[in-house]
Amino acid sequence: MQIHQSITFLRVFMTFLLVSKGLQVFGQKTIRIVLNSNIEDDKTKKTQAIIPVYKYVSTSIEPYDNFGIVESSKSDWIKINKMPDLTGCVDTGYTFIYFSGANTEKNQGYILAIIGNYYRSRLTVQFHIDKNNNLDFTDDGPPVYLPFDQNSFSVGLKNIAFPESNYQVKFSRIEFGKNMAYKNLLDDHYKKRSGNKVFTKINNCYREQRFNICSDRFKNETDSFVIAIKDMNVNALYNDDGIDAVFIGPYNQEIVSEDLIKYKSGKSKAEFEWNEKKFYIEKIDPLGKWIEIREAGSHKKVKRLRKCRKTPKFSFMTEMNEKHSIKDFKRKNVYLYFWNDDLASLEADTSYLRKIQKEFGNKIQVIGMNYGDEPKSMRFFQQYYRINWLIGMSNKEINTKYYVENLPKTYWLGKRRRLKERNISPKDLYLKLENKYKKSK
Repeated sequence: MQIHQSITFLRVFMTFLLVSKGLQVFGQKTIRIVLNSNIEDDKTKKTQAIIPVYKYVSTSIEPYDNFGIVESSKSDWIKINKMPDLTGCVDTGYTFIYFSGANTEKNQGYILAIIGNYYRSRLTVQFHIDKNNNLDFTDDGPPVYLPFDQNSFSVGLKNIAFPESNYQVKFSRIEFGKNMAYKNLLDDHYKKRSGNKVFTKINNCYREQRFNICSDRFKNETDSFVIAIKDMNVNALYNDDGIDAVFIGPYNQEIVSEDLIKYKSGKSKAEFEWNEKKFYIEKIDPLGKWIEIREAGSHKKVKRLRKCRKTPKFSFMTEMNEKHSIKDFKRKNVYLYFWNDDLASLEADTSYLRKIQKEFGNKIQVIGMNYGDEPKSMRFFQQYYRINWLIGMSNKEINTKYYVENLPKTYWLGKRRRLKERNISPKDLYLKLENKYKKSK
C-alpha cells in the first residue's frame, strides 16, 4: 500500500514538474503594444516621389500602367462614368494616386483624381478623388481645396472592405525657382514616357508623402525599443501575411527601411531578437492600431557574443577625426561602452568611466562608442565634461557586429579581444577592478 502511494505521489510530482516546466517555457506573457503614431521611414523622407498631373481632354483616359510603353494600347483605357462638379474651374487636369485598398476589376493599384484649376495661379485648386474607385466622382464626398497661399494638404483613404481603416497621404506643391536642373529632367522624363497623356509641366505636379507606418515606443523594466508596422502594399491594412513588414529598433531611432522584416502568421511566426532575448510576433491588428509580441523564453538561443571567445574586429573614428582599430589595444583590457547623449544614466556612468580610466588606465582602456550624435557635439561633450577616456563614433556596421540594440550596451574585453563579460555597468566594473588590484597590493 505504501509502495503504491509512493509511486502515485512520484507520478503526480513528475507531472507537476513537467507542467511547471511547460508553463515556464511556453506560457510567456503576450504583450499588446498600442501604436499611436503614423510616420514615414528614412527612405520615404529622402525620396521625392512625384504624382504627375496630366491635362484633361476627355472621359476616356489612358491608364497609368502604360507609363513608359510606346504602344499605348497595351491596357484598356479608363472610362469615367460621372465627372465631378467643376464649377468655378478654368482648367482641368487629372492624376493617379497609388492605392490598392479600392481595387476593382477594371482599375487596380491606382485611384483617379480630377484636379480643377490645376495650373499654378491664384485660384483655389480642387481635388476630386475617386476614393471608392468606381469612376463616379459624384459619390465621394466634397473635394479637397488647396488655396493659392497654402502649400500642402492631406488625404485620408480607406480600404473599401474596412470602413474604419485610415491611410494618410500628403501632397505638397513643387517649389518655384529651386532645383531647376532636376525639374528639367523630370519634365523631360514625363513628357517622353506618358504615352498619349498630355503632361502639364512639373511645377503643376505634387510631391507625395505616404504615412503608411504605424509606430510607437515600448518600454518596460528590462527592454525599450521602437516598434512599427508598415503597409507595404498600400491597401490601408497592416497584417497581410508575407507582405507587410515589422520594424524593431533603438528607442529613439527613426524607422530604417533596410531593417524591415516580413510579417508571418501561423506556425512559422515572424521573430526578432532584442536585448539578448527572442520575441515572436503573435498578431497584428489589420487597421494598424496594435501589435502583439511574446517572449520566446530562455530555452531559445539568441545571437550574442560568447564569453572567452574573440570579439569581432572593427575600426572607428574619434570625435577628433582620428582613426583607431580595436586591434591597437590587444595587449590590454578594453571596456566598450556603447551610448548616446539621450541616456538618463549617462551622468552616473560618466563618473565611473572617468574613475576607471584614471585609476586603472594602465590596465584597461575605456572606449565610449557613441551612436547617433554628431562629432561636433561630442567634441563639446569631451571638453565640457573633461572626458579622459576615448570617444569613438560607432555606426550601424559596428553595432550589428556587437549585437548592440539597446543603449547603453557594454563589453569587457580581455587581451587579444577575448570577451570577459558583457552587460557589466561602469560601476560594477570599477568595483571589480578596485577589488582585484587595490586589495592585492
